[in-house]
Amino acid sequence: MTQLASNRLHFAEHRRNIFDVVPEHGTPFEEILKEGYWAHVSVKMKPGDRIEVRAEDGSYYAELIVQDAGRLYAKVAVLRHVALDFVEVTEGGLSAGGMEVAWKGPQLKWCVLRGKDRLKDGMDKGAAIQWMQSHKAA
Repeated sequence: MTQLASNRLHFAEHRRNIFDVVPEHGTPFEEILKEGYWAHVSVKMKPGDRIEVRAEDGSYYAELIVQDAGRLYAKVAVLRHVALDFVEVTEGGLSAGGMEVAWKGPQLKWCVLRGKDRLKDGMDKGAAIQWMQSHKAA
């Protein structure tokens, strides 16, 4: 029977990185598979690194593995891809003066919206409600 040599067993965190990525709102899954998509960050990557991708709008989740990385590119392969139903979290009935408070993902966080326009973002829920209420009279 063949046995694993002790010098081949390592802690994973010493051998590879795991990156967390939230692409900009509206970035389709196919775009993140292109080598050039990673151009500005590829110098941080090496083969074997993993990338966990969470769409800002909650439409997909993916795990990628870096196969090759260079100065302005990274070749990635899909380990797992899950298309998710879009779920917009809003405060039911919480609106004032044509504005509403809604969750827009981990980057934008809680936002105050007027129709499709984003008036304020990056807040926690309480701050968004307070901002909306203070600006409804204005």
